Amino acid sequence: MKITTKLQILMTMATALPVAVIILMDQMAIGAGTAALVGLLGPYLAARWLVTRDLEEIRNFCKLVREGKYLIHMALPNEAPHEGGENEFVSVQRDMNWMAREIKIRESQLTEAISELDTAQQELIEQKKALEAANQCLNEMAMTDPLTGLSNRRHFFDHLEQEVCRSNRSAHPISLFILDVDYFKKVNDTYGHQSGDAVLIGISRILRNRLRRSDMAARIGGEEYAVLLSETNVAKAVEVADEIRDSIKEYLFQTGDGQSIRVTCSVGVCGNAANEYSTTELLYKYADLALYNAKNTGRDRVVCYTCEKPVSELAHVTDLLEQKGVTH
Repeated sequence: MKITTKLQILMTMATALPVAVIILMDQMAIGAGTAALVGLLGPYLAARWLVTRDLEEIRNFCKLVREGKYLIHMALPNEAPHEGGENEFVSVQRDMNWMAREIKIRESQLTEAISELDTAQQELIEQKKALEAANQCLNEMAMTDPLTGLSNRRHFFDHLEQEVCRSNRSAHPISLFILDVDYFKKVNDTYGHQSGDAVLIGISRILRNRLRRSDMAARIGGEEYAVLLSETNVAKAVEVADEIRDSIKEYLFQTGDGQSIRVTCSVGVCGNAANEYSTTELLYKYADLALYNAKNTGRDRVVCYTCEKPVSELAHVTDLLEQKGVTH
């Protein structure tokens, strides 16, 4: 029933009730008292019937919705819409029940979407970690010799370029030596390439054990290695190179069929003294020329050049090298 209809009923009752009471009771005093009582209680009862009760239900419902209790719907009167005559508050209650159900549905959909996003985000994080690990592996592969695990030629020369620039700025010495296995082809021809690989791997192990963490060793050719010693003068570099040469000479390399073989190596050393300008090309050229000289003067020896001398002139050997018996 619409509110306007209720108002019409109330107005009719307010007019007719006192008259009816007077007629029925035929007593003015009782009729007047009844009329006064109706006049006092009428507005409250009318407001309760028309507005207050329904508003309280709507207010309580809104409070439940605010607390997230969407599934608790208002109890509607057993009154169905009929030709637009439904009570306005009942219509509002129906709409609010529908709104609460829709909010609950949307909330469930949003919760599901958030869960899916969290799952997708976790998958992306895992994929990112896998990609980073793959990239790191690829970078290591790009910088590493696959047989020995040492740095490869490209990575070594990139590092050498950086160290030469740093040395030129800070005037700190660096030294380079190139090591080549003597008669390596004979090893392959006699014992097989598998045994030759075992020799190369064994030499790389000796280099790792003998060098500092700040140094870098690389395989730059078939049987050729390069070692960069940071913060190291040429005399100390020759000492380190000769110790490594001696370790290789004394080492027993195992062949594929269980035999033990020995090999020797030749080493060329070059260092740039403090405050001496140098380039990567010049430093490597001197070391390579020293290695060539070591090969041509008997092998199994260390030969040293320094940047202060012309390319065609051998440097004089230090007293330390003479005491150690290094050929120069």
